[in-house]
Amino acid sequence: MSFIIQLTKTHRLLYKQEVENIVSLFLFLSLAVWEDYHTQKISNFLILSAFICAILDQFRQNRFHGIVFSLFGAGFLILILFPLYLCSALGAGDIKLLGVTSVFLSWRLTLTAFFVSIYLSLVPLIFLFFRKKKCLGTKIPMSGPILGGILLVLYKEGCF
Repeated sequence: MSFIIQLTKTHRLLYKQEVENIVSLFLFLSLAVWEDYHTQKISNFLILSAFICAILDQFRQNRFHGIVFSLFGAGFLILILFPLYLCSALGAGDIKLLGVTSVFLSWRLTLTAFFVSIYLSLVPLIFLFFRKKKCLGTKIPMSGPILGGILLVLYKEGCF
């Protein structure tokens, strides 16, 4: 019986750590969305503070193994998305934001959320098309669709 009680305490602790992780991720993502829509940029200070928070959280949960695994995942994701930056399809702040998100979650979930965010970015593009009849060269802040994609992927994974 004490094994079951101890197991449920362990599950509660893991659940609490996951909730803290997701809440801090959404705090940084919502700040990035606000900043991106107001200034058309995501500041490096916000990215760096989110990165430090994610690294500390990974250290708290998994020690050095979690940090190394997260950094390799973030680097891999940035390398995958870097050609999109080179052809001006995605901004540098968006790629760094996805890299930090992969440290919080995983690179697989973040890449899936990115693909969902591409579909979500079509919504403002359709409104622009009907409003202006010309949308070539119009920049769409991607931080909003990235946040929406992460929300949908985490909902699908059962985090909410």
